[in-house]
Amino acid sequence: MELRELQLFLDVAATGSFSRTATLAMTTQSTVSKSVTQLETELGVRLFERTGRGATLTAAGRDLLPRAEALVADAARLKGWMSERRGAVSGTVRIAIQPGLSWPLVEVVLAQTRTRYPDVRLQITEGTTHQIEEWLGDGRCDIGVLSRAPAPGIADSRPLFSVPLLLVSRAGAAHTARASVPFSRLAGIDLVLSTARNGGRVLVEEEASRRGMALRVVLEINAVGLIKRVVASGDLCTVAAWPTVYLEVARGELAAARLVSPELRHTYHLALAARRHPTPAVACIAEQIRAFRPPPDWRATQPA
Repeated sequence: MELRELQLFLDVAATGSFSRTATLAMTTQSTVSKSVTQLETELGVRLFERTGRGATLTAAGRDLLPRAEALVADAARLKGWMSERRGAVSGTVRIAIQPGLSWPLVEVVLAQTRTRYPDVRLQITEGTTHQIEEWLGDGRCDIGVLSRAPAPGIADSRPLFSVPLLLVSRAGAAHTARASVPFSRLAGIDLVLSTARNGGRVLVEEEASRRGMALRVVLEINAVGLIKRVVASGDLCTVAAWPTVYLEVARGELAAARLVSPELRHTYHLALAARRHPTPAVACIAEQIRAFRPPPDWRATQPA
């Protein structure tokens, strides 16, 4: 078995097409097909269902996918490991971040990386807490930034910072006219929340359950950007941390008030995949993320 066979398998899985993979790999469709067939023969399973419209993964192919990704990524990181011997830092670092936190964290880390470590390449993916835990566990990312600490067997983690949870509405709505809103008021507000039970939603639901209070969740959406659009254009509210909404609040598209009595704080964590010794590049990028400090208005009741 060769790494090139695994890489072509991954490319076909991503594109769903042998011809498209051949174009991207600058080879022929016949070469791609033979390589995948050779891999199937070596493993004794069929990896793709081939149709006139392309190729789709079989159950065996889906099982192989994360393992092949981890193997290919480990091979790619060999350059980074060897760079340690030369006193240089290079290689690829794969970071997974929850959507609400990705900016300006990515902006800061990218600028510092290009200045300090020009030979390091970043691969950044957004995902839910559950997805990031999965990716850390099976080796598809090196660093995760997420709203709960993964299990110790999955990743080594530490808290980064915490920020208050906010009630968020369209600009000018009565619900956010004051700087703070008692938690009990949520019982009378129609909410749109993330479908995924992420860190913020878990905090709100746990507090509501403790009080015996029913939340009026009338809509669930599995996309942070779409939740903000819905809130900005209608009468629904949401609950979010400052990193998720501070730009829209600053632009006057949304309004926000801090939840109090009690104040709920959303803690973000930095996690490193526990099953792999971090390369020098991973260690350097992780240190940059640890040094990140939220803008002052993330910790305030309203931006200046």
